Amino acid sequence: MGIDLGTSNAKTVLMDETGDIVSIASADYPLLTPHPGWAEQNPDDWWNALCGTSRQVIQSLKTIHPSYSIHDIKGVSLSGQMNSAMLVDARGVPIRRAIAWLDGRSKQECDEANQRAGDLFRKRVMQVLNPVNTLGKILWLRDNEPDLYADARYALIQKDWIRFRLTGNFVSDVSDASISAAGDIYTRDWSDEVLDALDIRRDLFPPIVESSTVVGEVTAEASAETGLAAGTPVCAGAGDMACMAVGGGVIKPGVANVGIGTAGHALAFAETVSDAGYNQLWPICHAVPGKYIWLGCTYTGGGSLAWTADQFGESFEDLTAQAENAPAGSDGLFFMPWFQGAATPNPDPHACAGWIGLTLHHTKAHMIRALMEGVAFDLRHSLECFKRLGSPIDELRIGEGGAKSELWRTIQADVFGQDVRIMETREVSALGAAIIAGVGVGLFRDFESACEKAIVLGETVRCNADRVREYEACYQRYCKLYPTLKDWFRS
Repeated sequence: MGIDLGTSNAKTVLMDETGDIVSIASADYPLLTPHPGWAEQNPDDWWNALCGTSRQVIQSLKTIHPSYSIHDIKGVSLSGQMNSAMLVDARGVPIRRAIAWLDGRSKQECDEANQRAGDLFRKRVMQVLNPVNTLGKILWLRDNEPDLYADARYALIQKDWIRFRLTGNFVSDVSDASISAAGDIYTRDWSDEVLDALDIRRDLFPPIVESSTVVGEVTAEASAETGLAAGTPVCAGAGDMACMAVGGGVIKPGVANVGIGTAGHALAFAETVSDAGYNQLWPICHAVPGKYIWLGCTYTGGGSLAWTADQFGESFEDLTAQAENAPAGSDGLFFMPWFQGAATPNPDPHACAGWIGLTLHHTKAHMIRALMEGVAFDLRHSLECFKRLGSPIDELRIGEGGAKSELWRTIQADVFGQDVRIMETREVSALGAAIIAGVGVGLFRDFESACEKAIVLGETVRCNADRVREYEACYQRYCKLYPTLKDWFRS
């Protein structure tokens, strides 16, 4: 069983030993925005979604295979939104709502920490501290809610609390720790140097293990709520981007993955990481032991379209259908998908979203197509960084919501300037978590053989040479937007 706890919903899959997904279930939960720039969630919503989807897939399994029982589920692993933060007491009870990864309230704390420990962030973390990072959120909690911070036994990332609810054990994994800005990318452990420099307690964080490590078993209490058999092994799992890499087959050089969900991401495999990627991409410790991932990101990829759909009161399908009436390049209209700041390769929490180049000629169709193109332009930044760092892209796979739209698939192929292969499995992070569980409990020999069995690829979307040339000119203009507006954003 692989369970992915995303920004807006939970997805649970059951995969058999041949790599086939035999059951899938999902459940939504809200993202709370009590103040501008804030994003919080109720941890009980996560747990209830997990319990509900677990029971659904188990019931489905029994319907499809009446001879199977819950004891045939050999292992469980988790995927979760990276860079969340929550404080719990010694019993694991949350002492406030969790702060979601999208939260941007800690700009001041991050600026101060970068002045104080900027050299250490570069040396040990290989990124500039950003409000998205778990560490930035913890600094905000320490400085703005000191009583709650003082009462906290652990600061946890989302899936690590969920795993505690399943097993009763506190632990974290290498992938979540490495991108939190509190972890050392090279030692694959928490960074004592960074935490000491910022006066953060080392014991606030649980022990770190590799993703496929079995860290406990489903307790009797968790069994009663989830329907899983007590004693079922539970693996550490990984952050959603690391699980996305596994579920997308980014476990060897040459394969890259692009997905447009709430955020947009680009992933490439790396044997090692170097300072050359500092502040351009995010390095992550891979779920494959000893390996790494380069992550490029736009925080509000599909989220940009979701916001626009809410404002216009129309569905994704209606908007994208209208966008087909606008030409490639949107007649000179551009969109910057920076609702929660810019991510890679220009990390800037002050950056904002917007259309630029509007004239009386432009229509809503132009606006929607420009939005879809802008998200693709933003992700291409990261693909170009991969190539500069020596990570070749021989095969580019696309998934998540951005692969459902025929128009968005075509835009991606043409903007990226190469053919793209569609991943048939939409729940790629949940699939990655299931693969990790299979490797962890010995159902699969290794990650490579598991991915060969489990990953199903669909059609290849061919890029169009004429549109590639047109989009190349558009991309070069897009690249000038952030440098031109950087000072304006900050003022």
